[in-house]
Amino acid sequence: MGPLINITTPYNVSESIYWLIKYFIGPSRKNSGIIKSIPPFSLLNNNVTPKYTLVFAGDIMPMRKRQLNFSARLKEFVARSDYFIGNFEGTITEQAKKSWFSPSDQRHDRGIIDSLAAIFPPEKTYLSVANNHAADFGKEEFFASVNILESCKFKVFGWNERPFVDVNDDIRLIAGTMWSNRKCDYIAGLQDSRHYTKPQAANILYAHFGYEHELFPRPKTVKMAKQLLHTFDAVIGHHSHCPQPVNAETTSGINKLLVYSLGNFCGAFRARKYQYGIVVKADLGKSESGVWLTQKVDWRLTKCSLTPSGGCTVDLSNDNLLNINILRRNPKLNYS
Repeated sequence: MGPLINITTPYNVSESIYWLIKYFIGPSRKNSGIIKSIPPFSLLNNNVTPKYTLVFAGDIMPMRKRQLNFSARLKEFVARSDYFIGNFEGTITEQAKKSWFSPSDQRHDRGIIDSLAAIFPPEKTYLSVANNHAADFGKEEFFASVNILESCKFKVFGWNERPFVDVNDDIRLIAGTMWSNRKCDYIAGLQDSRHYTKPQAANILYAHFGYEHELFPRPKTVKMAKQLLHTFDAVIGHHSHCPQPVNAETTSGINKLLVYSLGNFCGAFRARKYQYGIVVKADLGKSESGVWLTQKVDWRLTKCSLTPSGGCTVDLSNDNLLNINILRRNPKLNYS
C-alpha cells in the first residue's frame, strides 16, 4: 500500500518545504525590484511589417470535471490571431490515483478537448507537454494522452522525439522543461533547447522554468533567461502558477520579448490567488535586413473564476493590470 498522502515536487528538501509554505499562504513577493513589466500595449521594434500574430497562454490545468467556458471578450482578443500556444499541464487519463489523496498528480478528463476547441481551432493550437507533470502517470499514459490530443487535431510537442514544432516555414516553437516531479527520460529538457534552432526562422522558446508560487523571477532565473535570448528570438515562460512580469530585453540592438511566466490560463481553483494568468499577443515580421522581430506586444491579465452553476469561465480580468493586489494577503504588488 502506498502512502496516504502522495505529494511529489521536483525540488530538494528545503525548496519543497518553501513550496508548501507558498502553496498555503500565497505567492511570494520576493525579488520585486528586479524586473518590471512593459506596458500592456508595447511597440518593441520599428520598421517591421507584421506577418503573423501569435497568442501565448500559460498553464492549462485540470478542470476536475467542471465545465470550462471562455468570455466573449477573451475570444475576441484571440480571434484575429494566426496561432494559439499553451502549456498542457497534466495527462488525459482514467488511471486510478496512486493514493486516496494525491494533489500533486494532474489528471485531465476528456472534456478539456471540447473546451480548448471552443477558444481556438485545434489545427492552429499548439500544446507543449514539456512540464513537471508530464510523467505523473508514466510513459504509457503520457503518450496515450498525446495521441488523444493529436486525434482531435491539436499540435502537440515537447518530448525527446519532438522537442520542437515548425508552425510553418518561418516559425519554430521549441519546448523544454527545467523540472520533472518524477524521474523521466522522455520529456524535452530545457538544457537541450539550444540545439533545436532553425536557421532563417523565428525561433521561440516556450520554456517551463523558474519557481512555483512566486510573483517575480529569482536573480538566477533572470540571468538564465537573458542568456537564452542570445539564442532565441523570444522566450516565453510558464510554471509559476501565478503571473510574472512581461518584459523585453535589448540583445544586439534588437528588442526581444521575455515573459517569465504566464501563470494559470485555466484550472478549477477555488483560491483567487491561483485563478490569474496572462495572455500575450505578439506580432512577428521581418526587418528591412531580413531578421525576424517582434513588432508589437499586447498582453492582458486573465482570471478563471468559478461560476454559480459549478463551472469555470476564463475572462480578461477587470483588476488593474499594474496593481494586482489580490494575489497575496499583504498587498500591493506593482508590475509597473
